[in-house]
Amino acid sequence: MEPKTELNRRILLVDDEPNILDELKQVLSPSEVTSKEISELESRLFGTSSQSSRKKSYDVHCCNQGDKAVEMVQQAVLHETPFAVVFLDIRMPPGPDGVWTAEQIRKIDPNIQIVMMTGYSDFDISEIAHRVPPEDKLLYLQKPIHSQEIQQFALALTAKWESDYLLHLQNQHLMEVNRSLVEHDRLKSEFVMTVSHELRTPLTIFRNILSNAAAGVMGKISPKLQRNLEIAEESIERLACIINDFLDISKLEVDKMKIHPEPLCVHKLIGETVEMIRFVTDKKGIRLDVEMPDDTLYIHADHEKIVRVLNNIIENAVKFVPDIGGHITINADTAEDGDISIHIEDNGPGIHGDDKEKVFDRFVQVEKHVGPGKHGTGLGLAICRELVQLHNGRIWVEDNPDGGAVFHIRLPRHLPQEEGLSANQSVLAQA
Repeated sequence: MEPKTELNRRILLVDDEPNILDELKQVLSPSEVTSKEISELESRLFGTSSQSSRKKSYDVHCCNQGDKAVEMVQQAVLHETPFAVVFLDIRMPPGPDGVWTAEQIRKIDPNIQIVMMTGYSDFDISEIAHRVPPEDKLLYLQKPIHSQEIQQFALALTAKWESDYLLHLQNQHLMEVNRSLVEHDRLKSEFVMTVSHELRTPLTIFRNILSNAAAGVMGKISPKLQRNLEIAEESIERLACIINDFLDISKLEVDKMKIHPEPLCVHKLIGETVEMIRFVTDKKGIRLDVEMPDDTLYIHADHEKIVRVLNNIIENAVKFVPDIGGHITINADTAEDGDISIHIEDNGPGIHGDDKEKVFDRFVQVEKHVGPGKHGTGLGLAICRELVQLHNGRIWVEDNPDGGAVFHIRLPRHLPQEEGLSANQSVLAQA
C-alpha cells in the first residue's frame, strides 16, 4: 500500500440531535476554508507546501444512531476509505448508547480516533477507557462545544491518524523486509549446506588418490613430486576444514544440527583431545599441560561436538602463542552452581576490549594469522558458541592474569548413579 500524499480528512459525526449535526458539519465542512494553522502543521509533519493556505474542507459524514454509525465505519473500512476521526455522542435514544457504539467501531477499525461528546457527567470515564482502548485514541468533549474546540480536535486528530498510518506502513514494510531476509538466509544456508555436502565426495576421492600416490602405490616418485603431493594433501585438508565449517554453520542456521548426548567423563574427553593435537604443539615447541581435579567429572553431551569445541579452541591458541616459549593449559572444575567449567589458558597476545565479544561472531578474525600453517574461515569460534549453546551451556573469554587469554566453557553437570572409578583410575584404565 502506497502512502497517501494528503491528510485523511474523512470525519464521521454521530448525534441524535439534527441541529447539533448541522452545526458541527458547518464548522468542519463549509464550502471553503482558509487556515494558515492547518497549512503550517501539514508542512511541518508531512513536508507539504505551505505557500498557499487555501485548503479543502473536511470530508464530513453524518448519522443520528449508533448502529448506523457502526455500519458506516464497516463500509468505509471495506472500501479502504477509513474515517480518521469519529465525533460520537454518548446518549442517543432510542438506539444503543455511544459507549457501545465506540466498542463496536474500535473492533472494526483499531486506528480510528474516537471523540466522545456528552452534556452529562454521569458516565464513568475510566469505565469508557476500559471498554474502548487504547486511551491514546480516545478523547472527550463536554457539551456545549465551541467551534474552535472542534476545529482544533479535527486538526490534531487527522494529523495524528496520518502519523500513525505512515508509521504502520513503515512497520509493515520492515516486517516484510525482515521476512524476506529470513527466507533469503534460510535458502542461502540450505544452498551452502547442499554444496558443502556435495563437495565432500570428490574431496574424499582426491584425498585418497593423493595419499596412495604419496605412499608409492602408483609407482616410485621423485623427491620433487613427493613434496608437491604433500603440498596438495595439505591444501586438500585445509579445503576440507573450510567446507566442514560452512556445512556446520549452515546446519546451525537452519536448525538441522542434531546432538546425541551421552554421559561423558571430562578427564577422558580432555585427555583424548589433547593427544590429538600434542604432536603439533611438540613440533612447535609449545608446552601443553593438563591439570585436572581428583574427583571424576561428568557431563551429558555429544562426544563429537564437544571434542570439536575443545579442538577448535586449542588449535586457535596454538596459532597465536609463540613457537618457542608458548604455553597452553587445560583444566576443569565444578562451578558454584554445580555446572562443569573447562578452562583453556594461553600466553598469546590476548584479546582486547570489545573484541572479546566479537571473536564469537561469524567471519570475524580479530587477529589475522599470517604466514604458513592453517588459516581459518572466521567461523571456528562462532561454531563453538552455537554448539555449546545447543548443550544449554555458555562460552566466553577473559584476560589471562599472566598474559594471554582464557576461554571458559560452562556445561551442565551429569551425575551418574554409580560414578565407578576415580579420576586417576579412569585415566589409567584408558591408557
